[in-house]
Amino acid sequence: MQSRNLAAALAATSLALASLAGPAAAQDADFATPFARGAHSAARLLSAGAPSGGVYRLGVEIALDPGTVTYWRSPGDAGAPPVLDFSGSENVAAVETLYPAPKHIAEAGMTVAGYDESLVFPLRVTAKKAGAPVVLKLALDYAACAQICLPAKAKLSLPLPQAGASPFAERLAAAETLVPRPIGAGEAQKIVEVARAGAGAWRLRYFGPGKAADVFIEAPEPYIIDSAADGQGGFELKLGEGKQQGAIEARATIRTEKGGVELPLKLD
Repeated sequence: MQSRNLAAALAATSLALASLAGPAAAQDADFATPFARGAHSAARLLSAGAPSGGVYRLGVEIALDPGTVTYWRSPGDAGAPPVLDFSGSENVAAVETLYPAPKHIAEAGMTVAGYDESLVFPLRVTAKKAGAPVVLKLALDYAACAQICLPAKAKLSLPLPQAGASPFAERLAAAETLVPRPIGAGEAQKIVEVARAGAGAWRLRYFGPGKAADVFIEAPEPYIIDSAADGQGGFELKLGEGKQQGAIEARATIRTEKGGVELPLKLD
């Protein structure tokens, strides 16, 4: 019975991927690569169409099988962040990768920062020579974790369109709204309050637009700072690794229903 259920699940996954890959293999081929299947997942490149102001808008879509997790750029104590290598591209001066705000996910007795649903990492691509053909080539390494964690790889190549309406433009625009807005120290002081709550501990409160759902702290090595809701509308920050020596210059990502904000954070 278990083998029959497993076969049915695999068949359903194959059909789902086929339905996703079909448009890219036919009329949408100018604006997306076919899916490259990896462990518990598949990946492809999407284009929003012609450049605007010399910048192309694209995205890396990772379609996750049900029950699968992949990781944010700073996953925490466990997990492997995605690695995106664009060095093989043609006529590309720079690629900026944007990250949707992650979730805290319980995994094998630990808590990681990542994603448990299919997602798109938006990209900003600048050509070396405007008007000349551009080919974006990506060597992607990421982790896909179901009952076990497995490495996944994809090699993707997409000639970037100079004209035409992309069927993925709205989807990429929606993905961009999930990327936290970066703000400076001046604005951060107006919407975030941090107070010491003991040795290696702080309490953070957010007063900005949208309700804060989660907070993630990125700190320089050797520090790791854990965060969790305090049950009173704020968040507890605790030094998990590294002995504090002076102020810690960190970066906070605060996830809200509107995508959230990313800001500098000084922990005295």
